[in-house]
Formats: sequence, structure tokens, C-alpha cells
Amino acid sequence: MPAKATLSGIGSDCSGFRLEAEMAAPVIRWLRRGGLAVKAEFLLPWGVCDLVGVRLDAAKTKLRLSYGQTQSIGSITRLLILSRIPESESGKSITFQRLAKDLSPHFSSDDLLEQIDALVGGKFVIEPRRGFLQKVNGWAPLHSQIVAVELKLSRITEALSQATSNTAFATASYVALPTRRALQVTRSRKADIFTQRGIGLLAVSQHACRELISPKGSDVHSNEIIQSHVTERFWRTRGS
Repeated sequence: MPAKATLSGIGSDCSGFRLEAEMAAPVIRWLRRGGLAVKAEFLLPWGVCDLVGVRLDAAKTKLRLSYGQTQSIGSITRLLILSRIPESESGKSITFQRLAKDLSPHFSSDDLLEQIDALVGGKFVIEPRRGFLQKVNGWAPLHSQIVAVELKLSRITEALSQATSNTAFATASYVALPTRRALQVTRSRKADIFTQRGIGLLAVSQHACRELISPKGSDVHSNEIIQSHVTERFWRTRGS
């Protein structure tokens, strides 16, 4: 996450925010100063996250490109299929028939074959021998950091609920509040809830964003498929 800042220099809350969206610009600048690429209104299976920032691992990015895997893997569906295929480095493989049986409640054989063809075309899957499948990897997970931020003028309980859901994919999850309200939180019992859940708190004014409570980074409850889905959407626009 971006470096932690102290309370000095925050000052009183003269932000005058009328809409939560007005808070986005200073938070985006803060994330970018930390070396993250940022996307707003990021669609997730359970809703929309206001801001998501990702830093791709440079060494793993270079390795992936060396395999000729320049395109995004694609949808969550394709990522789920890929997750069931053993890595080539393991020496193990899975037959198409076995994969089709494992995924039969979700995919027909024709649908699965179409998805496998796309993965082969993208150089993510190989057939060491006919009918047997392996994935070419070694770089996953591709991210070194995923940060989620929920912007709120108030409604702190709702913000905490959303930020907690975001820990399913984010290595650091924050709630961002106008500065005065954020300072009030740090002096209340709600600060303990932030700490207990591992959620960070940002204080936002028109021209500044400061971290008041540090998030607790953890991969214990992370969903690898959702993390990969998030990362792949940043892969599409890397360098832009």
C-alpha cells in the first residue's frame, strides 16, 4: 500500500464534498503515488467497488510475456477452467474427458471445448499429447498488490460491510471518508471495528488523502479466481 502518513497537516475538513464521486480524484492521486494503476467503478460479482488499484509484479510480467501470453486470459469462466488444469512444470496433466466430467454441472462439452481452444490459442494451455492438457504458468499470482477503496460521505456501517467483502480479492481494503468524519471515527469505538476487520481508513479533503488506520494485509480469505479476474482486467490496459 502507499506509505502511511501522519495526522499532521490534515487540518479541518473544509472539503465541501456533495457527492461521493467528488472524493475520487485525491484518492486516485494517492494510489498512483504509491505506484498503482487505478480503475474507478470496478464491477465485481457482488457489486461495484468505487476504486481498485493494482500493481503488477514486474518479474512475473516479464516471464508471462516470454511465453507469448500477451492477451488477457478472459472471463471468470475461463479462469475457473484454467484453475482446474495442472501446471506443465508439475509433470501432471488432465484429460479433456476428466475436465468435462468435473465441470459438467456448469459447462457442456461443446462450451468447454470452445473455452479450451481459446486458452490454447492464447498459449495458456498446451497438449503434451492428444487429449491431455497442461497450463503454462509459473507467474501466478501476477499482482504484487491489489487495493480496494470504498468512498463514503457517511454511512460508515455500510462502508465497512462493503470493504469487508472486498477483502475477498484485495490485499488491502480501505474506506475513504471526508477528513472531519474520518477523524471522528478514529476517536470512536468504530476505530476498533476497522482494526478488528483489518480495514484501512483514509481521510480525504479536496487536495489531500491521508491514511489514518492501516489495513491488515492477508491472503487467508482471498479468492484466487476473483484476484485473477481483477488482475487480468488491468493486464488488458497495462502501460496505458
